[in-house]
Amino acid sequence: MRKIAKNMTKAGVLLALIFFIHGCKKEEITSYEVNRIEPIDRNTPTGEPVRLLAAIFSKGDSTWFFKLMGPSGKLSAKSGEFDTFIRTVRFNPEGSSPPIQWNAPQNWKTGKTNELRFATFLVDPEENPKLELTVIKLGKDAGSILANINRWREQVGLGPVSDADLPSVIKKETIQGVEAIIADYTGPGGKKGPMMPPFAKSFPKMPSTPPANSSSPLLKEFKKPETWEQVPNSAMSIATFKANESAGKADITLTPLAGKAGGLESNINRWRQQLGLAQQSPEMITSALTRLQTKSGVALCIDIDGGNDRILGAVISTPETTWFVKMKGPSTVVKMQKQSFDNFVSSLKLDDGAK
Repeated sequence: MRKIAKNMTKAGVLLALIFFIHGCKKEEITSYEVNRIEPIDRNTPTGEPVRLLAAIFSKGDSTWFFKLMGPSGKLSAKSGEFDTFIRTVRFNPEGSSPPIQWNAPQNWKTGKTNELRFATFLVDPEENPKLELTVIKLGKDAGSILANINRWREQVGLGPVSDADLPSVIKKETIQGVEAIIADYTGPGGKKGPMMPPFAKSFPKMPSTPPANSSSPLLKEFKKPETWEQVPNSAMSIATFKANESAGKADITLTPLAGKAGGLESNINRWRQQLGLAQQSPEMITSALTRLQTKSGVALCIDIDGGNDRILGAVISTPETTWFVKMKGPSTVVKMQKQSFDNFVSSLKLDDGAK
C-alpha cells in the first residue's frame, strides 16, 4: 500500500508539474499578446503637435519649395535658424550653375538628394537625427499657392482655407529681390504623418519612356491612342504623352497626389490661371463638370477654353490619392483630340498609391 501511495504521490507531483509548466507556457503567450506595443504615429492628435515651416520662391520658369516639418517642440528651437536661412536664399543669373545659393547654419549637415529633392539639410543632426529641411525645384506649373498651402495644412492636421482667407495664413516678403511666400502652421498632425512636398507623397514613377500600354505599380492599365506618343515624364507625372496633329501638338500628363491635393476647385482654378482666365466660384466649377466612367471609378471632367489654348482635365479620387489627367495645347488640336482624351481616361485602371 505504501508503495502504491508513494507512486500515486509521485504521479500527482508529476501531473502538477505538467500542469504548472503548461500553465506557464500559456501565461507567457497571453502576456505577450496583452503587452504587445503597437507603433505610435507621432503625428496623431494624441501625440505632440506638429509644426511646419515653409517658403515658396517663384523665379523664371521655376518654383522652389523649402520645407521643415517635425514635432512642435523641436521646431520651436529651430525656427530662428530657419528664418535666418531663408533670408539668405539668392538666385544666380539665368543659366548659371548652381541656379540658387544660400548660407546654411554651421550645425546643419548636407543630406542625400534624389530625383525630387534639389537639396536636403539635416537640421542639427546630433540632437535631431530625423529633422530634415528639403528643397524641391519644380516648374512654373507646380500648383497654385492655395493648393500647396492647403496641402501643407492638411499634413499638420489643419483644415483648408479659401482664396479669401489666404492673405491671413501666409506672409509675403521680398528676399534678395525675389518675392517669397512664408508659411508657419502648427496642428495635431495628419493621419499618415509627414509627407514630401509639394506632392504630399513620394510616388514611384514609370520609366521615362516605357513601351506603349505598359503598366506600373500605380498605373495598372491604360490604352494609349494611336496618335499619341509616350515621352519622358515631367517632374510631377508618372506618365506623359504628346498628341500629334497637323495643326500642332498637345501635352497629356497623368499625375497622382496624396489626399485631396488642395481640393478640386483650387486645382481647376489653377488650370484656368494657366490659360489667363479668371478664377471661378465652386458653384460655377461644379456646374461645368461632366462625369466619365473609368475602371477605377468616376472621373470628374472639365473643358476650359482660353481662346488660343485649351485644357481638358479629369480628376479621379481613390481612397487616399487624387489623380489628375490633363491635356493642354492649341484649341484646334485639343478639340480634335477630345474623343481620344475621353477614351484614354475611360481606360485607366489605377492603384491607390498610398498603400
